[in-house]
Amino acid sequence: MFTYEQKKFLNPQENVNIIYYHHDRTCEIHVHEFVELIFIAEGTATHYIDGEKYDTEPGDLLFVNYSQIHAFEVGENYQYYNFLYVPEFFSEELINSENIYEIFEISLFREFKDIRSIQTQMVRFRGNEFLEIRKLAEDMYREFRQKEMGYRSVLNGYSRVLFSKILRKLKCEEVDSQVQTCINRLTADLLTYIDSRCFEKISLKEIAEKTFYNPSYLSRMFKNQYGIGLSEYIKEKRMEEAARLLANSDLSNEEIMSRVGYADRKQFYKAFKESYHQTPAEFRKNR
Repeated sequence: MFTYEQKKFLNPQENVNIIYYHHDRTCEIHVHEFVELIFIAEGTATHYIDGEKYDTEPGDLLFVNYSQIHAFEVGENYQYYNFLYVPEFFSEELINSENIYEIFEISLFREFKDIRSIQTQMVRFRGNEFLEIRKLAEDMYREFRQKEMGYRSVLNGYSRVLFSKILRKLKCEEVDSQVQTCINRLTADLLTYIDSRCFEKISLKEIAEKTFYNPSYLSRMFKNQYGIGLSEYIKEKRMEEAARLLANSDLSNEEIMSRVGYADRKQFYKAFKESYHQTPAEFRKNR
């Protein structure tokens, strides 16, 4: 059995590593010398942790303790954030967190003798919660990559937020009705479809036809689930991509405008300024 060694994946000066993976192959049985959190951003996969099977989709978050036996089989377009922590991170870096005793109480870490065990090693974030956790993962990944002044303290703070979100979810009662299950499945599939098309010309009518729902009902359901209107969500995704291209490419404003789905220059500039309070040129200059 293969062992992922701590020294190869974690800098001892950081005690944390954050990786964004796009996996297209099965990962064979292994163990690792660190604690691993896996947040699924896109696609599907089946994970096995100490023999237990977990079918995952976007919004699911798994936690794997060091020394646990782990493997997974991937589906199409499987993408995830991998948060790796040395075990000492939880006892040293977070000892002053108000949630640390709850973390010890419910989970994962076998060196704590009098802790009740939990029944699952996965939580599911759906709707607006999914968007919040995905944004948190993106921010943590960006902070880790850029390594600006004070990034370790920022990552510790983000980690507290992430653990608190996990704890809150674990403590909530699961909604197990068939209706809610169907809605969650629909909105997860819907979000995947929108994300794949949001840089193209796309309309509410087209999306409604794909899901066999009345456009006005679909719009209300989306907002109820994600806390944001459908058109506003598409606009945010387009502006995030525009900002990324402005900061990391030499493409002209017109080329970027076209890539993110805008044909009207005035409309693009207005949308960008509403999101970032700067023109595209000002944004690029200030990066």
